[in-house]
Parts: sequence; structure tokens; C-alpha cells
Amino acid sequence: MPTRPTLQDFIDEELLRVPMTLDLVIDAVHQRWRERLPGQSRGSGIDPARVLQQHRNELTARALAVLRLSAQEDLRALQPGGSVPPRGAAKPAAPRRSASLVAEPSLSLIDEADVAVDIEIARCTQAVKLQAEVVLRELQTYTSALVNDANVSRDTNPFRPERMVRALWDGVQQLPMARPLMAAFLQDAAQPLATILQRAYAAACRRLEEQGVEPASYRTIVTSGSTVWGHQTTARYQVPDDLHVLRSSMPMPLGSLPAAPQRAPAAVSAAATAAPIAATTTTASGSAAPDPQLIELLARLFEAIQGDLRLAPDTVALMQRLQPTALRVALRDPSLLDRYDHALWRFMDQLAHDLALCTPSQRLRLLGLGRNLVDHLAQADPRDSHGFAWALERLLAAQRHALNQAIAAAQPEIDKLERIVADQASATTGAMPLDIATLDTVPAALMAEPPSATGGTLASTGLPPGATVRAYLQGERRTLVSLWQDGQHELALLREPATELLFAVRQRALARLQSEGLAHTFKVRSLVRRSAEKVMRAL
Repeated sequence: MPTRPTLQDFIDEELLRVPMTLDLVIDAVHQRWRERLPGQSRGSGIDPARVLQQHRNELTARALAVLRLSAQEDLRALQPGGSVPPRGAAKPAAPRRSASLVAEPSLSLIDEADVAVDIEIARCTQAVKLQAEVVLRELQTYTSALVNDANVSRDTNPFRPERMVRALWDGVQQLPMARPLMAAFLQDAAQPLATILQRAYAAACRRLEEQGVEPASYRTIVTSGSTVWGHQTTARYQVPDDLHVLRSSMPMPLGSLPAAPQRAPAAVSAAATAAPIAATTTTASGSAAPDPQLIELLARLFEAIQGDLRLAPDTVALMQRLQPTALRVALRDPSLLDRYDHALWRFMDQLAHDLALCTPSQRLRLLGLGRNLVDHLAQADPRDSHGFAWALERLLAAQRHALNQAIAAAQPEIDKLERIVADQASATTGAMPLDIATLDTVPAALMAEPPSATGGTLASTGLPPGATVRAYLQGERRTLVSLWQDGQHELALLREPATELLFAVRQRALARLQSEGLAHTFKVRSLVRRSAEKVMRAL
């Protein structure tokens, strides 16, 4: 009887086939370049097709080495006792920076040429995901079975599309050619790679099936929204403008029927039962009892918050500590479940937002502040909304203090960027007075483009200190907080709280990412609105 394969066996077998996959992609790009030179090579005096053919072995060797290291890291993380490496830790394939660097090696300046590569990486990854979507789900069930993950609760495919594209890009950087040509390689490789990987994923599924691997359940795989490039995820259900309609849709517990007006609903906790009851529903006998639909909706909203995978476990624990307080407030003030902007919800939203953006060194302090504020609110009068406004202001004050500390710590880097801006200004005539008499002789091509044509919001309004963006930068989706920007909105110093890394970025580069759908402002999200959508889907 053959031995059931392990994930290590699967990795070893697939790594033997990776060189052939890469060769097919290189052949496709090479043939395309022989027929039509990429636009970036015109006038450069080099033959990209010839350079690609001469150095294809270096490309393949580097990409294979990167895949081997990343697959072994995944294997260690999935094994008992293994741990996932912290975000921001050293990776086996650190991308080489472009020639556009600040003189100091500790801070690189990311410009439009750099984000052009990020855009091509994202497009190439998306092309593979779109074409191989169905077979990717099937392969995920097989790799989940290899690690005994019967519910397919995580992505266990060591050769997922983003991993393959990043390895290919690391290999491309071994080619002795200009960075725009490297980006052109990814652009021309996107469709061949998608077709080849689709066949490779399907073949891997058939091999695992022949080896006797029983796939995990398909029913637990959930896809998220639209997969079309540049499109935003759209909800299947329209979230109501307020919670009143959703509240009236809650099922009525049997214990709340008029025939038994004195029976308390089973969903009321001990803390809620002890709380004073003012917001009630009048029964047939004229007595007052808690509205069972109100209690049911509140319980379901907090249950949805508890199951929100985007919240860290310690954040969820804080939110759950607020549930008895929320019930006390709802029984006194039913408007809590009529609108999303109640002071209690706004406090919860801000607390979750700040915890998502705080640095690891500040997290314990912020959690302590959150627990103290939650305990204080639990003892306050539920009819008084000023307590929640006071708690919200305390959170905002802590946020401002943390931002000022980060700005002070980054002052040396800010000084360097200010010198760069000053040097660039002195090297141009942009600050010189304009002779009105000669204005009609200025060519239109030399006139500045309007903000709407150069990237929209990020280019026109800039990134003042404290502004937060979510961007695909250097091959990863990052949440970045602005610490500084120059007066002309050309440069910005951003910090990634999760890693405390600094990024000096030209704002036109961020505007380019925004125009491609790879960057957007990151604002405080409404937890209760998100939970209401989940509750509506479950009805």
C-alpha cells in the first residue's frame, strides 16, 4: 500500500517541475521580444531578446532558490510548534532598489519607476488568479488535506500565484538590463504565466488524487468580492442606512410572545438582567418587558464582531468586554440600534482603528488604556452619552501623542528629505518669477498638469501628518501613516506601524498607485456596519 504523501513530498516534487515552468514562460517572452522589441528598449542600443537568452539560466536559478526558501518557511510555519515569521522580518528575496536612491542607504526614495514595477507585479499576480481561480481552489483543498486542515482555514499552497510572481521577479532582476525592461518582462509574461500555471496547478491536483489524497471540504472556501483588476469589492447585500429595518427583521423568541409577558428572554445575560430596564415593549397585559428583537440584534452584532478575522484576538476581547455595557445602553436608549454613529459605536471603531495602526512597542500601552476606558464606561450612567465622547477624546489624544513621538524620532530623516527638496528647488527655475509678456510662448507640453490628471486625491491634497493610506508597495500591501510632507506635496515620509519601517515616497508615485486601484486612504471603519452586513446575509 503506497504511503500517503506529505506537504514536504509535494514541495520536493513540484520544485523539480518549476524549472520547466519557468523555461516555458521565458520562451514565450523571448519569442515575443524577437517579434517586437519592448518600447523601453528603443534607442538603448541593446537587444533585450538576446540578453534574455544569454542569462536565462541565472533567472531560473534565482527564482528556483527563492521558491525553495519560501516553501520551506511555509512548511516550518505549518508544522506543530512552527511559527509564522513576523511581518517585516528578513525575507529570502529582498528586491534590489533602483538607481533612484537617497544618498543615505538607510532611507530609499520610492519614485514612479519603482511603483511601475509594483503595478506590473500586481497585474501579473491578478492575471494568474483570474485564469486559474477554479483550479487554485481545488489545489488548496488538496494541500489543506496534506497538513490535516479539514476546514481549509488558511492558504497552504506553497506555490500560490503571488509567490510564483515574486520569485519570477527576483529572477528577472538578475538580468543585466534597465529596470523598465524588467517591468516589461513581467508585463509580457503575465498571460503566458497564467496559462502555464493553470495547467501546472491542474496537473498537481491530478497527481495528488492518484496518490490517494482525499481533498478537504470545498464548502468552507469563501471567495471575496470581485476579482477584476482595478474594481472594488462589491457587497452582495445592500447594508441598510440604519439598523431599524434590520432590528425589525430579527426573529421573535418563543418566550417573548404576549401570552407569557413576564418571562425574560433567554438571550439576556446576568449583567443585562441586573441592569435597569427603560426601553421596553408594551405587552397585551400592559406590562413592560425588554424588546426581544433589540436583544437578539445586539447579540448577533457582537457575535459578528467576534468572528471578524480582520481584528486581532486582543482587539476582539476588548470589544466583547463592551457587550454588557452596550446592552445596558440599548435598554435605556434604543437609538443605539437605530444608527451607526452613536457615541458607543464611534468609540469602538476608533479603538479598533488605533489598535490596528499602533506599533508593537505601543500595543500593550494602548490595550491598557482601552481596558481602563471600557471599565470606566461600564460604571457610567448608560443614559449619559458624554462618557463615550470623553473616552473617544482620550483615544484621539493618545493617537496625537504617538504621532508626535514618531515624528520626533524620524526628525533626522525629515531633515534629509528637506535638504533634497531644497536642492531640487535650487536646481530648477520653477521658483523664478514669470515674465507675463512671454507667457504666450510657453509650449503647452511644459505647462503643469492639473491635479486630476496626475493621480487624483493623493496628488491634489497630499498626505499631511497623521494621514493613513493602504498601498501595494515593494511587493506587499502595507498600511502607512504619514509623518511629514513638503510644502509642494511632492515628497512624503511614511511609516509602516507594523514594522516601524520608514518609506520616503514621491507623492506622484502614490498617485499612480491610486489611479491603478493599488492605493487608497485608510479611514476609521464602522464595525457595526460591517457586522450588520454579516447579520443580514445570515437571515
